[in-house]
Amino acid sequence: YYSEEEIRAAVSEAHKAGITVGVHVMGGQAARNVILGGADSVEHGFELSDELLQLMKERGTVLVGTDFPYEHLKAMGTAGGILPPAEITSKAILDRLRRAHKLGVKLAFGTDVVMEMPGKSRSDMMLDYLAVWTEAGVPPADILKALTANVAELFGWTGKRGAIATGQAADIIATAANPLENVQALRKVQFVMKDGKVVKK
Repeated sequence: YYSEEEIRAAVSEAHKAGITVGVHVMGGQAARNVILGGADSVEHGFELSDELLQLMKERGTVLVGTDFPYEHLKAMGTAGGILPPAEITSKAILDRLRRAHKLGVKLAFGTDVVMEMPGKSRSDMMLDYLAVWTEAGVPPADILKALTANVAELFGWTGKRGAIATGQAADIIATAANPLENVQALRKVQFVMKDGKVVKK
């Protein structure tokens, strides 16, 4: 894995070019180097300790956890030996997400929909991740923030996207039920506006 100095150099050059830096890392010293090196986000982070999560909170490093649902992990297997069995990885994901939220680490919703599953579209599979967040005890309001404002902030889009406000992009959806009460309401979108133009009504 890369040293802290190598990460810092890469981040410095990327930031000069206006590029956000996200690093795929599981935990341990590799993750510490990424956080101390100034990366904007950690992707995956299944093995992050409380100490590393606290360091992320202090330094403003965003966790993009790619919190795989158990059924996806089961279908994927060990991904060629990269991951432990589904039962172990699923528990680690839930535990890490629960701890990260409790500690106040900034979370951005991200997925790794990297395969096909019978009877499911890619959007169905992405929305399956919502159940993991709910099981980890993340309230619907915080999940919605992770899907919108936190992602906009991570990518430097604050003031342009990520909120419903004058002068922003007007990317808006509407659901029949209230997603603040049950985030699964996002599965039934009835209205879509993209950049102020109605795409679905």
